[in-house]
Amino acid sequence: MSYYFLTNNPLRHVNATCRISVLLCLFSLFFLYANSAKGQTLSLEQAFQLAIQHDPVLEGNVHREHGFEAQAEAALSWANPQMSVSVQNLPTDGFALDQEPMTQFKVGLKQQLPRGDENRYNQQKYQVMADKMSVENQARKAWLKREITLAWLNWFYSTRRIALLDKEKALLSQLLDFTSSKYSKGVGTTAQQDVLQVRLALLTLDDKYVQAYQRQNEAKAAFSRWYGAPLDESFTAPSSMELNAILQSSDVSLASFVAAVESSEPFSVLQHHPEALLLQFQTQIETQNLKIAREQTKSQWAFEASYGYRQDEPNGMSRADFVSLGVQVDLPFFTQSRQDATIAAAAAKKSASETDFRLKVNELAANADVLKTRLLGLSERKALFDTELISEIEQLSEAELTAYTNDTGDISDVVNANLKLVQIQDDVLKIDVERAKTLADLVYLYLPSHAFNSNKE
Repeated sequence: MSYYFLTNNPLRHVNATCRISVLLCLFSLFFLYANSAKGQTLSLEQAFQLAIQHDPVLEGNVHREHGFEAQAEAALSWANPQMSVSVQNLPTDGFALDQEPMTQFKVGLKQQLPRGDENRYNQQKYQVMADKMSVENQARKAWLKREITLAWLNWFYSTRRIALLDKEKALLSQLLDFTSSKYSKGVGTTAQQDVLQVRLALLTLDDKYVQAYQRQNEAKAAFSRWYGAPLDESFTAPSSMELNAILQSSDVSLASFVAAVESSEPFSVLQHHPEALLLQFQTQIETQNLKIAREQTKSQWAFEASYGYRQDEPNGMSRADFVSLGVQVDLPFFTQSRQDATIAAAAAKKSASETDFRLKVNELAANADVLKTRLLGLSERKALFDTELISEIEQLSEAELTAYTNDTGDISDVVNANLKLVQIQDDVLKIDVERAKTLADLVYLYLPSHAFNSNKE
């Protein structure tokens, strides 16, 4: 419990009425900074929803998915048939259509067939690319929630930090009044450097204020990165930490989530993380590209048909029309070195994608181990503060206050004890925020993993 002091009387011999007034002021000022500013508090869940609603990447992925699905449908179609119209063997000495028997008006059609199963593999490739977009959205949403959580926690910390600085300033101001009064009246051994030290502490506190307000403004401005505009001024900073909201799920409690994370094997679970799944989809795409490259070694066929119309002879004798049928095939056997190189390149890309998947899983698992170790250390520090340090400093503060009220202590000792309590509260705040950030990183790693969710069910 923190206490604030209004008295500036350096003398110990005060009457009972003054001491009672001091105690009443102590307890009343304890609630002085508890009142939050009016306005709508931006909850963590609201921040999530606003970010998802305004994220252009998610909207763009929907259009990309539709585009790939359309390409998959179009990939099965054959190439457009070709039509040709010509006048052949026209004599140059008169340009008459009925002069020579070889002159004809010819209309032809040509249809080129796909090369092997190239169209089917292209269709499968585009379908995989469309399916990849849904996983891309899952990864984007998980990433957005983590980034929003970190920004929200920075805003929360800077706001609570300012409140603690207000408490510290009130205590230092009372200590300055007390020290200045005691020095001016020549009471005790108070020297001028004591007054200067307190003033220097207040000046240092002003610098802390500047930094805290700068961090608060930066944290609030960071939301514009996802909202496309500065955060509405009607929103105020959060007054409490929402650990359950960080879990992004009402079905999983904080204790059960932490227990499940500690007992899980990250290398198997994180294979199903969206970041890893995206690389698996990329491997499937490269597999289709390899199949397409192999199809390029097959011949491509084309069929054509034409009809040649001839005019009758000048004497009226009829001339027969012509019908032509043909087959075309390319011969890829003379470019074997180029085709082998193309297949080798596609196979190498597929192998590289498989390697990227393993590296990504290793990276995610290593991050998970680091975060679990960090969370354990922060929890131990939190327990130390809760069970020992805070209670000890509160007992010291109570003892100094009791000694002062019984005329056996000095008010400067009481103020210094409460300053230590404020510093302890600042340390606890840092630990709480760091634990929440670590939890947000673990949620990003584990909750989007399908295997982890199925195990929890």
